[in-house]
Amino acid sequence: MSGLVDITGLKLLVMGGGAGIGLSAVRMATAAGAEVAVTTMPDETAAEQVAFHTPCDVTDASAVSAAVEAAVAALGGIDAAIVTAGIFEHRGVAETSDADWARVIAVNLTGPFHVARALEPHFRAAGAGSLVLFSSQVGLVGHRRATAYAASKGGINGLTRTLAIEFAAFGARVNAVAPGPVETGMTAVARADPVRRRALLEAVPLGRFGQPDEVACAALYLAAPASAFVTGHVLVIDGGVTAI
Repeated sequence: MSGLVDITGLKLLVMGGGAGIGLSAVRMATAAGAEVAVTTMPDETAAEQVAFHTPCDVTDASAVSAAVEAAVAALGGIDAAIVTAGIFEHRGVAETSDADWARVIAVNLTGPFHVARALEPHFRAAGAGSLVLFSSQVGLVGHRRATAYAASKGGINGLTRTLAIEFAAFGARVNAVAPGPVETGMTAVARADPVRRRALLEAVPLGRFGQPDEVACAALYLAAPASAFVTGHVLVIDGGVTAI
């Protein structure tokens, strides 16, 4: 992360930075000279060299507000935030209970809303800021037996565009990253099943799974000043799946 995408000194909050793409973003950002605050699930630890770490359940609005305020205090402000927290349920509509639906929506859609609401006064006061949410290729084209997940990620697309318009009034930006199949814990079960693994790979024109660092790079670009004229955009990183 050098050259045009310079994040030296960027005050960055990563919500969900204990594993997968979030952890990759934290490691890459700290290596590039950013000042990083991290929230993780209670059973996760933070990468070394972060400025601040706290466990946080994004479904708990009070916990999110407290985490954001603590990060602001630790960093002396927040220039950008990346929200990677998310869960996946491989269930079709007939298999999805009300509890299943509520849990996925709470983490994947309501959680990012909580973060955006907590950050809004800080970005407004600063007259700047960048918020990067996480959508999915599934939120754009759908996927068998991913009813709640697809709905939650489609919601993120709408939330991203609406927040982009709202936040633009005070100079802040909101974008989203929409990954395809990536080698993280979220896809571990599918990748371990030969039938599902083959089906996933056959749908990817590049013929492989994405790597967490490849998605984290895109998220950091959207967080960085290099993308200062980009807002309301859902950046797809899926190996060509949605090109078919």
